[in-house]
Amino acid sequence: MLLLMLLLIRCGSNSRQYSTQMLEEVWRVLKDKGVCILITYGAPNYRLRLLAESCSWATKLHVIDKSLSDQPSETPKWELATPLPLDAEGSSVESAIGKSPDVHYIYVCIKDESLKMEADAP
Repeated sequence: MLLLMLLLIRCGSNSRQYSTQMLEEVWRVLKDKGVCILITYGAPNYRLRLLAESCSWATKLHVIDKSLSDQPSETPKWELATPLPLDAEGSSVESAIGKSPDVHYIYVCIKDESLKMEADAP
């Protein structure tokens, strides 16, 4: 299992190219069904596209509140162990947690060789 902070690569010049290269290298070194966990503030409509362009990951999305306060918040609390509903564009996430949630996104990316073969097939 690999835990990566994509934020470090997503800031700066050529960030999209470097992020894609990093994800492709992670794909290369993981065994089939290996797991890579990305924790980022990047919204699904951006990060899911990047994950899809780099390799064919089976992706689950979890969220955790950014605030560490014990004060009750207006936003609902999400069950960390339960993935959010996910479509290819990430729009299902917005309908589940709102337009601008104060959360960190946790992308659990599972290497699935069969998905890569399907994507490469003519």
